[in-house]
Amino acid sequence: MNNSVALSGSLGFLSLGDIIQLLGSSGSTGVLRLINRFAPDPGFIYFIEGNPVNAQNGDIEGLDALYSLFGWVSGSFEFTREAILVDKRINKSRMGIILEGMKLLDDGHIKKIGPANAAEKAADRERLLSKTAIVKGPLVDYMYVVDEEDFFDGEHIVEEGKHGSWIWVILEGVVDIVKEDDSGTIPIIRIGDGCFIGSMASFLLQGHIRTATAVAVGNVQLGVLDSQRLAQEYAGMSLEFRTFLTSLDKRMKQLTDRIVEYHDGNVQTTEILKDKKVLLRQGKTEEKQLYVLKQGRASVVRDAENGPVVLCHLYKGDFFGDVPFLHLGQEPEGAAIYGSENIKIAKIEAVSLQKEYNRLSTTFKNIVDNMATCMSVTADIVCRSLASKKEVTADNDTRQEI
Repeated sequence: MNNSVALSGSLGFLSLGDIIQLLGSSGSTGVLRLINRFAPDPGFIYFIEGNPVNAQNGDIEGLDALYSLFGWVSGSFEFTREAILVDKRINKSRMGIILEGMKLLDDGHIKKIGPANAAEKAADRERLLSKTAIVKGPLVDYMYVVDEEDFFDGEHIVEEGKHGSWIWVILEGVVDIVKEDDSGTIPIIRIGDGCFIGSMASFLLQGHIRTATAVAVGNVQLGVLDSQRLAQEYAGMSLEFRTFLTSLDKRMKQLTDRIVEYHDGNVQTTEILKDKKVLLRQGKTEEKQLYVLKQGRASVVRDAENGPVVLCHLYKGDFFGDVPFLHLGQEPEGAAIYGSENIKIAKIEAVSLQKEYNRLSTTFKNIVDNMATCMSVTADIVCRSLASKKEVTADNDTRQEI
């Protein structure tokens, strides 16, 4: 197969984070070459099926090299489709990479390479945006779009606690997903073009109650999806695959709830993990196996800098382990699984699930992919919420001592 340039442009127009999301949404395999006249050598990022597996910037390789390239605020890029033979040195999910890269850049831990004015413009742009990266979805498939709606800055698209059966795709604009509690509005995630508003429960359950509020940031154009057509496609899936999707949907809801709980200081991690045993250790990427819970209860726990963070709980019928066709940013790379004493699990052949996933319509596949991306990002936000809470508590303790 001849190598071909599939995408090229300016880093001043598309940031590295945007490029990674774009290549991820199209499942591209090949080499991204970055050129900056202020750097002595080009930078390289190697992708397999949309996921970075290695990178090189001068003498640096792997994840450190990739993060350093976030500092290239000017220059050009070129993506070439070709077979990748390099060693896999990066296991982190692409949205986890984007979030961490932007944070390192914002905190000054990554050196900006470019003219001073370009660096200043980039910094100004970052200050105008939320601290949370804008999550972008796959390219929009218009086959299931039956109508278009416009919302204006600050307008509520859906409201937490209200009934609703519609699901939208963002055609253009940015939307904040937030939750409300006694302390006020708690930001969850910021989403952009190609992302979906509404969970699968929106079109599967009559009388579905919205679990979060979606607020337009600036003017937003949405595409209304054909809920009946989506429900019919879902009904034609195997019971195992429907159960798998439902398990993911429940995880996503728990992750948003967890942000609120950590914000309010209502999670007792030690108590939750009491009398639980480790079923799958964080970082054991060599164990490529998917399981289903037959009995008992399990918890998805990330070992973070500030200690263990409970991301969500799993019950009978829920899945855990390696999902080869989705990158959830959780186990096994980014989380461990703790199980109760009476737990019973069974191995699942992920091949059959992957074959069914491959047969999905473009729109349904986009919904599943976007849910996985949002789960990865939200898991990172859960950990940051706990870290921020501990920092505030430590500051308050220090002030009291003084």
